[in-house]
Amino acid sequence: MKNVSLYVLVILCLSCQGTKIEQLLRPSSPYGRYLQGLKASDLKNYSMVREWEEAGKRVLADSNQVELPYKELTRFDPAEPEAASFLFSASEGQKITVDLKLLSDTSATWFIDLFEVKEGGELEELKIEGEKYTSKYPVKSGDKFLLRLQPELLRGGLVELSISYTPSLSFPLLEKSYLNIASFFGDPRAGGRRQHEGVDIFAARGTPVLAVREGRVSRVGNNRLGGKIVRISSGRYSFYYAHLDSQLVAVGTKVKPGDTLGTVGNTGNARTTAPHLHFGIYAPGWKSVDPLGFFQEAPELAGLSMADSVFFGHWARVKPARVNLRQGPSTRNMILDKLEKQAVFRIMGKTQGWLRIRLPDERQGFLAENLVELVETPLEQRTIQPSDFLKVNWWSPEFQHSSFSGKAEVLGSFGQFDLVAAANGVHLWVKKQDSPV
Repeated sequence: MKNVSLYVLVILCLSCQGTKIEQLLRPSSPYGRYLQGLKASDLKNYSMVREWEEAGKRVLADSNQVELPYKELTRFDPAEPEAASFLFSASEGQKITVDLKLLSDTSATWFIDLFEVKEGGELEELKIEGEKYTSKYPVKSGDKFLLRLQPELLRGGLVELSISYTPSLSFPLLEKSYLNIASFFGDPRAGGRRQHEGVDIFAARGTPVLAVREGRVSRVGNNRLGGKIVRISSGRYSFYYAHLDSQLVAVGTKVKPGDTLGTVGNTGNARTTAPHLHFGIYAPGWKSVDPLGFFQEAPELAGLSMADSVFFGHWARVKPARVNLRQGPSTRNMILDKLEKQAVFRIMGKTQGWLRIRLPDERQGFLAENLVELVETPLEQRTIQPSDFLKVNWWSPEFQHSSFSGKAEVLGSFGQFDLVAAANGVHLWVKKQDSPV
């Protein structure tokens, strides 16, 4: 896999067939078309194609869990088939936004795939819209989502990945935002006999009330609870404006975002409270939906230093006596394992104050940055004996050979093996002297 000449073989195999990736396959996701193209090319019997596919499958079952907004600096080694995945939550009405910045090899093709996690863990692939590496997906339902990132075969480089969200509706009052919401969806009403089916935004009487999306006026009326109301139908949703002081549209009128529908008041059961707008969203079947996600804007995250990227792919080890390996970059995230002092791993990416790491057995997780040190300074020296059991990499079979005998520097350990640098500089796994054979 480390043979760079394979890259030349890939180009020759694809070019000799006179094809481009997007012309190879039946309509599906770009990832699926690319994979089918590899399997249809002269590369189909090469292990690197199987390993590339396996890397993409493996991360779907072993995901890092993050909270939005999330930003990570990472680098993929072109010589190794790699992929990464991120599990996160999003609310109905939010627009998931994914932005990938290519910081080194700008000619590489990257695949960004978004899945909804169904009950039981089943994944449903979603169609995301947008430009090449800036994609958006409006959340219509669901709670958990998974994003997979993978470069094309034998390509990679340094990238910055951002996963965030933007509002899908404009706000119904000028110069106000979701931060001005004073009463939330689900709050008790009528002494707890019912729940609030919308949000309240207080404003001066007569303040213009605006359309939040293109649609058509489906009702203008007056009722006991809402007082003067206006309802707008817009695709999947109906938008309900209540307690108005005045109504300035008629049934059947087409509206677009920013059009004035009426003015803020306190009619209906709000006559004893200060003027405010009650705004509700209803899905098919007149099911009430929390409007907050439709208006929320994600906080902007600070940039990440590219200087840290020099450590990506390098071996590092645990500094304290024991640390928690977590599923995400927060102490709120689930603990996946407890790593002992001197346990080694590779640094795969960096976010604010945390490192995404990969253990020798391919499991991934996050460690706080201040709990980690590089293996530049050896821990001790040991002598490799001809009788010692060795491994070239973690998954390779154990063997014994006298050609590696001699002094070696211990860099760290994992399980029953020490990671050592032999006299010739080669990294090897050597079974610990006190481990059972």
